[in-house]
Amino acid sequence: MKALRIFGKFLISVGVGVLLFVGWTLWGTGLYTQQQQDELRREFDQLPSREVVGGDQETALGPENPPGAGAAVFNLVMPDIDFDEIVVEGVGTEDLKKGPGHYPSCRPGFERPLCTEFEEVWPGQKGRVIVSGHRTTYGAPFFDLDKLEQGDEIITKTKWGEFTYEVTETRIVQPDSLAIAIQSDAAEIVLTTCNPKYSAAQRLIVFGRLVTT
Repeated sequence: MKALRIFGKFLISVGVGVLLFVGWTLWGTGLYTQQQQDELRREFDQLPSREVVGGDQETALGPENPPGAGAAVFNLVMPDIDFDEIVVEGVGTEDLKKGPGHYPSCRPGFERPLCTEFEEVWPGQKGRVIVSGHRTTYGAPFFDLDKLEQGDEIITKTKWGEFTYEVTETRIVQPDSLAIAIQSDAAEIVLTTCNPKYSAAQRLIVFGRLVTT
């Protein structure tokens, strides 16, 4: 009987430990991300604004200097799912703990497979602006990404202008799919996250096309 009581207490301890771990994973990490988002918003607000006038507007769009990993780069807003967060540069583990990440080009500080050999694309430019985010832990910024419908707005607020995209389609692909890692002649935005919720068995991809600047 004594052995059974000891074993029972052990199982209770294990159960409590599992609950605490799950609680931290689902909610505790969100507190960390919220703190990071508050800091990122202050950082973004302090970035210098600039007006793009004449000249080669395509090359003028984007940051004046390549941002480092985890730096605030633009504000992403999706009114239809009540989403408003600061996007950081990079899609590494530490970057995505802060919020959604902008897929960078391969340069010092960014190595494959977490970067692209193509020149990275910024809001307003031709090509694909790629943004990745968590769907469960660390604030789960893209938890409701599956609720976006064709025609819904995806707004990017940058220091060189505001650009509105409209959702054109949604796809579910295998996690190793290269469906987004291609060049495009259109001005697009691509949002990507895990699918289904609480699993990484697939990838959910939302495509949007630039409609207003």
